Amino acid sequence: MNSQEDVIRPMREDDHYDTIGSLSTNVAAGFTMAAVGDLLYARPVMNGFYPGLSDVIKMFQGADVTFGNLETNILDSQSKGCPQAEYGGAYCISSPELGADLKAMGFNMVSRANNHTLDWGVEGMRETSRALEQNGIVHAGAGETLSQAGAPRFLETSRGRVAMVSFATTFMPMARACDPAGEAPGRPGLNSLRLTKSIEVPREMLDSLRLIRHALPGYRSATETSDRVVLEEVIYRAGDKVGYNFEPQPRDIADILRNVRQGKQMSDFCIATNHGHEPGEWCQEPLEYEQSFARRLIDSGADAYIVHGPHILRGIEIYKGRPIFYSLGNSFARTSGAQ
Repeated sequence: MNSQEDVIRPMREDDHYDTIGSLSTNVAAGFTMAAVGDLLYARPVMNGFYPGLSDVIKMFQGADVTFGNLETNILDSQSKGCPQAEYGGAYCISSPELGADLKAMGFNMVSRANNHTLDWGVEGMRETSRALEQNGIVHAGAGETLSQAGAPRFLETSRGRVAMVSFATTFMPMARACDPAGEAPGRPGLNSLRLTKSIEVPREMLDSLRLIRHALPGYRSATETSDRVVLEEVIYRAGDKVGYNFEPQPRDIADILRNVRQGKQMSDFCIATNHGHEPGEWCQEPLEYEQSFARRLIDSGADAYIVHGPHILRGIEIYKGRPIFYSLGNSFARTSGAQ
């Protein structure tokens, strides 16, 4: 990528961030990234007997950056962290030795934004951060404020500096971080990309739903249009066939693109990563919005876009020479948690 167009891009009005700087992948020859999906396990594995794992670990240890999504909390169950009323489907907790175990396997970057970030509350989130930092593992996606959770984090390697921006489309509503406002303090939590879910149905089905809505008490015409009906907080839209639709929140999109661009400006290789289950584990295709958004992330400076969460493998796209992994499935899935 040597052309002026590749190196310097002018500001676009719809980007709302500084685009000056190189978009080139600037790592030295021989740079290697190893990436896996969800790390969802409770006890160390390095000292156990797992046939075939040693060959995989050699690949992890030989890479410049080894990435995974940490979908658990690292803490002692007798610590200040406690199971929350709102949680991600299981109270994922791992022994304090897991930080050292991840380091021994070769992991040096993990994402934190997912539906289990606050299973054990803010203290669980903080203790997980301490366990990772004590072992020199760079992590992103969770923090004391939204700015901290969304900010790029950096790993220094002998072949270049690596940035990572982590966010989640699947998360518990109370886990969203926010920034301070006036005298109100910020809220600890994760970096989110909010999606508005709707169900598309043929016109005749929508008309039937409209009749039901009109018959129920509390009907308000302001909540619907000729192409939209809201019934029991579910949005239905007119479409060609029955299916789900997800629309990302524009403000969240803008914040994520800006953070990715800043990460690229200060690194040689930038990873953008999302934890999203949508529309469900039954679907092997990425969401309609996600392909265009993935390409915008690459255009903003990401050298790789990695999705995890559905617990299945989805497709891989190469866009402008850079990989887009629409789901890497599970790496480890051995859990222990209270119900």
